[in-house]
Amino acid sequence: MGRRFLLAAAVFACAPEPAPEPVPPAPLPPAPLQGPEPMRWDHSLIQVQQVQRNDSLSTVLARMNVGALGVEQVLDALAGLVDFTKVHPGDRLEGVVSDAGRLDWLRYVGGVEDRFVALRVNPEAMYGYQEHVPVRVERAHVQGVLEDSLYLSMKAIGEKDWLALTVADLFAWDIDFFTEPRRGDRFQMVVEKRYVEDAFVGYGSVLGAEYAQVDGDVFRAFRYAFEDGRAGYYQADGTAVEKQFLKSPVKFATITSRFGLRRHPVLKYVRAHKGVDYGAPRGTGIWAVGGGVVTWAARRGGYGRLVEVRHRNGLSTRYAHLSRYGPGIRKGTRVRQKQVIGYVGSSGMATGPHLHFEVLRQGRQTNPLTLVVPPAPPLPEAERPRFEAQVAPTIATLEGEGGVETETGTTTAALD
Repeated sequence: MGRRFLLAAAVFACAPEPAPEPVPPAPLPPAPLQGPEPMRWDHSLIQVQQVQRNDSLSTVLARMNVGALGVEQVLDALAGLVDFTKVHPGDRLEGVVSDAGRLDWLRYVGGVEDRFVALRVNPEAMYGYQEHVPVRVERAHVQGVLEDSLYLSMKAIGEKDWLALTVADLFAWDIDFFTEPRRGDRFQMVVEKRYVEDAFVGYGSVLGAEYAQVDGDVFRAFRYAFEDGRAGYYQADGTAVEKQFLKSPVKFATITSRFGLRRHPVLKYVRAHKGVDYGAPRGTGIWAVGGGVVTWAARRGGYGRLVEVRHRNGLSTRYAHLSRYGPGIRKGTRVRQKQVIGYVGSSGMATGPHLHFEVLRQGRQTNPLTLVVPPAPPLPEAERPRFEAQVAPTIATLEGEGGVETETGTTTAALD
């Protein structure tokens, strides 16, 4: 009991303390369909406590007049369901406590969907379960015009950060969203939105997306769910959206120096710059642009801390001037595309934090910005009829041929 109690006493995540407000408890749920028969108790009075800064489970329950035994029983009942060391200020605990200080029922509310209950089944034990919260899923059409960054343009039409980041990830093989976007580019997507009652609680899957550049290039991606549960993104003709290499190794960066001749900022004379420099804050995560095997993860002269990855088809990539290496990155490690292999720094011959990125073909540096790499394998021909039927409603929406149907058959208006 001692170890568990110390765990419970760990402080919750430190964040600004929310202004205390009276919060009514949610209605009591029925007993779980499976599990022990609950004890009979009077639930006419439910105490409600919000988690405050520096609270622990024991301090919150103490405000309900529940002692150490009750804390231990809650931990046992909700083990594997709730980690009470990662609960945040503003979360809510609702409880029913007998006159003798025995906790008979406790609900933890960590969010609209995160509700867990510990229910008294006998004087010595409680039974824990996750409370079912009905979620309604709607398919919504989101569209806008780029005025600044994709992030700010998405925010301007009322969407959340997640959607901008997800779309940037989806087109990361074709578009560098920090060098290529132009004012007037248009974007649209069909995305699942999740609601509890009338409250928006988050996004589901992006079912299809389109990014149309002002120069006329149009990129599309459609989600296809295989029968075995896998899912991938493909163009309308079945070509894979994914390619061997990403367009950029840094998710948020600007190009500060391109491939070719330049005056070296440290050496002060003109020499060939055999890579591309990305300016980004120190500590920014760096992606492996493609899957492969790490052949170098150590210091190397002017490169400073360097990671080199060998890919297929005689290609290798180098990531230099790192502040530190990614988790588990060492020579011989196999890495996957989009895995963080290091962090932006200024080690070696560098005047400030940036990433020096190189692509080598058969051992010779080539311009990363003009490199053409093949896509991943296309959709198997046997899947094409099912794929076309699955993505047809999404294509129709992107092409303006009707509304978007929700799971219950109602229509949602396009978001302007």
